[in-house]
Parts: sequence; C-alpha cells; structure tokens
Amino acid sequence: MLDTGTLAGNGMFRPKSTIEQWRIFQAVVEYGGYAQAAEALNKSQSSLNHAVAKLQQSLGVALLEVRGRKAVLTPAGTLFLNRSRQLLMQMEELEQLAGNLERQWETQITLYISVLYPRERLQRALARFQPRSRGCRINLHERIHCHFNALQPGDLMITEHLPAERSGLPLDEVKLLPVCRHDHPLARRDEALTQEQLLEHTQITLHPPIHRSFDWSHRSDLSWAVTHLHEARQLILQGIGYGWLPEHLVVDDLSRGELVVLKLVSGSERRLYTYLLTQDPGQLGPATELLLRLLRDEYLPPEAAE
Repeated sequence: MLDTGTLAGNGMFRPKSTIEQWRIFQAVVEYGGYAQAAEALNKSQSSLNHAVAKLQQSLGVALLEVRGRKAVLTPAGTLFLNRSRQLLMQMEELEQLAGNLERQWETQITLYISVLYPRERLQRALARFQPRSRGCRINLHERIHCHFNALQPGDLMITEHLPAERSGLPLDEVKLLPVCRHDHPLARRDEALTQEQLLEHTQITLHPPIHRSFDWSHRSDLSWAVTHLHEARQLILQGIGYGWLPEHLVVDDLSRGELVVLKLVSGSERRLYTYLLTQDPGQLGPATELLLRLLRDEYLPPEAAE
C-alpha cells in the first residue's frame, strides 16, 4: 500500500481541505447563511457548520463571520471565495473532459482558413457552437495558401484550392477587385488601363500570390509584398499603390468613396470559389460533425433551414 506520509515527505502536496468543504463554503455565502444553504443542499445545518469550521481551522484563516442570522465574508474570505470558484470550475471541466473522452468527443478542432474567405457565416456558426462545445477548443489558422496535404485526420479546411479528384462543400464565391485610393494617379484615368500602364505604379501584393491561376508574371519591380490582406488594404488606403482585394473586405471603403475600382482592359474582377474540405468525412468526431452541421445551416436557404 502506498504510504501517504512518505509521499508528503518526498515533497508531494497533500491538501488540508476537500472539494466538498469548499462547495459548502460557497453555498453558505451564495444563499446568505447556514440555514438557507442547508435547505438548498438538503443537508443538516450542523453538518454545514462543522464543514466550514473544519475548513477554517485547517487553513488557520477566518473566512466567515456570523452576524445575527447571516454569514458575512471576511476580507480573506472574499479572496478565498473567488479562488475556490475557479477550483470548482476546473474540477467540473476535468470531469466533463473525462466524460467527453469516453464518448469520443474531441478536445479540440483544427480549422485552416484561406485569407480570402469571408468570415461572417463562420463566426455565426462558431457562436452557435460554443455553448454546445463541451469544452472542445477551436484552433483557427489563417493561411494565404491552404494545401490539402497539410490536413491531418479530423482537421477542417476552407480554401479556394480544390484538389483534383476531390469534392468539397461549396461555400462562398469571392470577387477580387483592382482598387486604389480615390486620388491615386490611376484613379484619374478615364480609359481602361493596360498592363503596361499598371507596371508604372506600385502594386501591393500578397506573398506568396493569392492564387496560381492569376497572371502574376507581369508584376512591376515597384511591387510591395505583404503577408496579410488587412495590411495590403491599409497601404492602398494610404495611396501607396493599387492591388487586388476581396470585395467583402473593401465594400465599406468603396461605398464611402475612399477606394475606387480600376477599369482594366483585361477585366476589372476575378472570381474564386471557396470549399470546405476534410481528409475523410468518416473519421470526423461528434464535435466536428456538430460544427459542420452549424456551418452548413448558414448556407441553406431559409425555407430549408426551418
């Protein structure tokens, strides 16, 4: 048999209090006295008095003072109350985790997202998922390029790159527009701009380029490369150059007239489609299935969602 005295002597912590004592202490505070807490917990008042007295004795600190029929926190009691609430919450999470593992409920979901993907629908789905998550954590990774071969079993990916011979759940069409600030020299031209004319001005681009289907081979030596779309937008708003940005990112800038869409000989918009991918739908756990269902609901027509 394991000797607890030996454990204590070897430096292993041995608690002087119990979870039940802290639970009773919290109940006395929350219900305003021993009699009320005893009724709520379906215990005798004497057992509650004994538990709190033993807790205070073991700690060597007064937590409560009885004034009339009411138990009042001491300054030390206020501090211990807050810490004990954290303790009981952690205990609840530990036991919930054990139950989740027994039911094969995932402890975390990894989701890779293209920088081009509009976030509104995903954020609504995540807001609906959180209260039902049972402690499952979400790991969101934004990428300029989301490649299918980076996926591990159970991971999810939202990307504009649909691998050959793979199917994915279609999500959003993304429209990319060539934009510059309203007072940029390019904005003053009435005629459709050629590639040669664009090369005379600084282009703000993503590194690596957004999509392999775009013709980036004619980028000017004046190009500036950034690693985030929001950085590109800010530089363009400063009047430094022009660039291709998703319509959903600049819709407010366009409506206010701060940015304008350039007229190009080669066309003033490019369209991409985003898809939801996973390695093997059969390997998804119940938490991931729930998140997928909530995300699909965001794309269903109202009559289908009812």
